[in-house]
Amino acid sequence: MNAIPWDEVQLFLSLNRTRRLSLTGDALGCDTSTVSRRLVRLEERLDVALFDRTREGLVPTTAARTLLPAAEEMERASHRFTRELDGFEREAEGDVRLSVPPGVAESFLAPLLGPLHARHPRLRFIIDASVRQADLTKREADLAIRTIKPTGGPLVRQLLTRARWVPLATPELVASLGRVDDWNDLKWIAFGAGLEHLHVAKWLSSRVTVVPVLRTNSFQLQVNAVQQGLGVMIAPEPYAPVLKLVPLQLSRKLTADVKTLPVDELWLVTHEALRKVPSVAATWDFIVQALK
Repeated sequence: MNAIPWDEVQLFLSLNRTRRLSLTGDALGCDTSTVSRRLVRLEERLDVALFDRTREGLVPTTAARTLLPAAEEMERASHRFTRELDGFEREAEGDVRLSVPPGVAESFLAPLLGPLHARHPRLRFIIDASVRQADLTKREADLAIRTIKPTGGPLVRQLLTRARWVPLATPELVASLGRVDDWNDLKWIAFGAGLEHLHVAKWLSSRVTVVPVLRTNSFQLQVNAVQQGLGVMIAPEPYAPVLKLVPLQLSRKLTADVKTLPVDELWLVTHEALRKVPSVAATWDFIVQALK
């Protein structure tokens, strides 16, 4: 048997409660003859008599009394469905959880939060700015910014930008160094233990034999040290104007070598089930407009 349409269950419930065709017609917005025809069709569909017709009104049969609890449970489920729908987010509001690499979070995402919140004042932000990548398929975050294109899973992805890593320092240090002919002539600020696998860390270790003046897993600490004139770091080129740093003046040989530095992509990612949720959609659209 095919599923019984909900409107037929509503008819059955109303007839159980009113015991009158006319009263059920008033409740459902149709005339008595229509109610009668619908009842006959329902009984034929179920192949069972639901009500005995008497001069005093309708009397539920044993079958009707048996079916009534299930029909009432369907009604309660319908009410719960309606309540959930009424409470569903229709405006950009509530928490938005973002997983963002360090550096990108501080230098590019943080400046966006003020304007984004001004546009959508009911949004709140929870940001995981760590090297650990939250699993979007397990809903550990609503949105993520990734430097590698995610593959697999029910994810929506959008490329924001591509950027090459370059050696950067303060304008004052770059001026004092002049043209650099050898990577070993520089005081390097490098990634610390545990991050040797990074493409840029491998690039640096394959070319530099001097011990870095600073090694740290904190990108922000690298930035602070370079801004204080301690040495040179390698960072994606878009960081230069944000951090008030400039590229080094390099010999022709080293200029060619810089072109072998990695090129990173920046991807915005979310679970496909969340893409149109207002809070996620508003944050997504704002980030795309600002960073792309």
